[in-house]
Amino acid sequence: MEGPPVTAATGVLGPVVVKLGALLGSKYKLQRQTLKDIKFIKSKLKFVHSILWAIWGKETLDAQSKELKKEALDLADDMQDAIDDFILTMEPSHRNKHLKIQIKIQASPFQDFRTRVDDVSARCRSKWKIKPAERVCSLYSTKRAESSIPSKLPPHRAPFVCKNASEIIGMGRWREDLITYLVGEGSTMAQPQFKMASIVGIGGVGKTTLANLVYEEIGNKFQSRAFVSVTPTANKKEVLTSILQQVGAKLPAGTKARTEEDIIHTISNFLEDKRYLVVIDDIWHHGEWEIISKSIPQNNLGSRIVMTTRIDSVSDDIDYNKLCIRMNPGWSFEEERWFYGPHVQDFTAWMKPDMVGEGFDRDHPIVRMCCCLPLALLCMFSAMAIVREQQEQLGVHVKARDMQDMIEKQVKKSGIQNTPGFEPLVESLQLGYDDLPHHMLKTCLLYCSIYPQNYRFDMNDLVMRWVAEGFTYKEDTGKCYFEELCNRGFMLHVGDSLGMSYYQMNHPMMRNFLRWKLHEDKFFTCSSDITFAYSCQIHRLCIDDYPIDDGAAEGVDPLLGLDWSQIRSLVVFEGAKRYIPFEKLKHVRVLDLQYHQQYLEFEKVRRDYHYVNFEFGKALGNHHVKDICGLLRLRHLFGLDGTGINVIPPEIGRLHYLETLQIRFTWITELPSEIGDLPQLKILDVSHNKKLAKLPREIGDLQHLETLDLITTDGSKSCLVRLGTSRI
Repeated sequence: MEGPPVTAATGVLGPVVVKLGALLGSKYKLQRQTLKDIKFIKSKLKFVHSILWAIWGKETLDAQSKELKKEALDLADDMQDAIDDFILTMEPSHRNKHLKIQIKIQASPFQDFRTRVDDVSARCRSKWKIKPAERVCSLYSTKRAESSIPSKLPPHRAPFVCKNASEIIGMGRWREDLITYLVGEGSTMAQPQFKMASIVGIGGVGKTTLANLVYEEIGNKFQSRAFVSVTPTANKKEVLTSILQQVGAKLPAGTKARTEEDIIHTISNFLEDKRYLVVIDDIWHHGEWEIISKSIPQNNLGSRIVMTTRIDSVSDDIDYNKLCIRMNPGWSFEEERWFYGPHVQDFTAWMKPDMVGEGFDRDHPIVRMCCCLPLALLCMFSAMAIVREQQEQLGVHVKARDMQDMIEKQVKKSGIQNTPGFEPLVESLQLGYDDLPHHMLKTCLLYCSIYPQNYRFDMNDLVMRWVAEGFTYKEDTGKCYFEELCNRGFMLHVGDSLGMSYYQMNHPMMRNFLRWKLHEDKFFTCSSDITFAYSCQIHRLCIDDYPIDDGAAEGVDPLLGLDWSQIRSLVVFEGAKRYIPFEKLKHVRVLDLQYHQQYLEFEKVRRDYHYVNFEFGKALGNHHVKDICGLLRLRHLFGLDGTGINVIPPEIGRLHYLETLQIRFTWITELPSEIGDLPQLKILDVSHNKKLAKLPREIGDLQHLETLDLITTDGSKSCLVRLGTSRI
């Protein structure tokens, strides 16, 4: 199925509308009342989808609005279940095997939904009075809203500059390199040709600070100079006017700049015979640079331009001979920690004693969260100052380490968005998030935040899961999304110690920022965020760790009261030492068991796939597999792994909707012939099963099978031979 994807803005509303439309097609023969109900529900849900699509990110929702949105998304999930259940009850036609007929004695299964849908639709219409022109932003229109920008734009901000940052994070080497390139040895204008330099890095890494340090150091060597900041919402005419005023240019007497072209022409003429220095800070799009560059002539009088951006492609698109300084943090696999660029292994070494205070722990978890992000570190100091002031007003003296503990707890519990002192960092990260061009990209990024801190992403594995969740329907599109997130610095490239493998990681502060957004949208729920007071219905659950401490009895798990039958997507990480009642997951569609995924990635780094004694090896057993084989609505099964599994039961053939089946690192010797009873199967991954020596010929009958992975399976050659004339 293709059409509107699943998003954090609209949940499964888009796919549900498509499914309802399919029921009205020629493949189904339905009773008259059922047809009426479907048409009515489809029109109402299509309207709700358009509204939710239009408002997401454009306005801050109050508690009542959030509850209404959650109710609409819950309704869509329930409707999806009802559609799937209804299709299961239909009988095949005796005359046409492709036609399904509704049982005559069966009443319309959607009558009860009419009232709910009508009520939610009416309240959405009343709550958000969307103009007709605004509704075209829905994916149902021919013009997709892939460049929507929030209607309530944040005010133009002044750039955040910390002049003492070089003392904190060791910018000296970058500063020296940049100055040497721009003005030459001995601080003279030894090279008259036109030069450019770009500074690229994620938000908060110190691009503006570095540019400002250099600007203040060498600015007096030029006849004219300007330092202007650009944001996604900046007015280009205002930016050009700022350059005009700073370089000292003036419009002809008695004239006014009516257009951008007037200002561009005036600046260009003025700078044509001047040696100038212009810093363009925070460029977001190549189009912005194209406009600004028209005003800056490329003379050979020793003029210099420095630009900063967090978008790799913006810097790459500029063809001038230039120096490019990349400031993104790196990752040390040996020490399991971040480092600040090629010159600084420990950025905390530059912090002065009077800044950190007595008892400050340089290796504290909150410091590691700030890892190599100067703005985050400065915000942490601000947060500590706020805590100190609050405690002093109460007459309490608090040690630095205790303050760090308090801030860490606050950040983990409520996010940096709700931790005083972190406002500059939140604003910086919010700008980058808001600039993402469409809801699908934002949804894919939000999904990444459910993974553990410092998780190493593999593009192919992550894209497979995006497709499984319905965020995109094509792997090629998913890969484009992934590359765009990397281009914008949301995913940082890291390499292993041997330089042989490359992964991507989220910065811990970015992850925390996204995690809280995910929590607010209630699109995906993480177990570590659940307390006993949590009352929302959960459809997508990530079990990552024990819940936060909310004063409940020690050892009591809030998940014990969870209605597992409502779960549609379940992701389980290795940190979860819980019993999962697989037999209760009757509506689950995506089951992702990542008990030991990080360990497998660790092994891949070393190119060593041998079996070792690991604790997770028997996290899953044969009895778990049998329970999972009863989940008849399951579409995607990831991570059926571990040496506790040595048999795949024939009941696997009951999973008629299964599209992805991943069985790895087990002791199985063969697959049952019932694998051939999975008509929708597209991906079969049986890699790293060293004892697997036989595949059933029935695999060759799978008409939709696209991928068969047999990597490091001892009997892979014989397995392929046994497939005979299959298409694989």
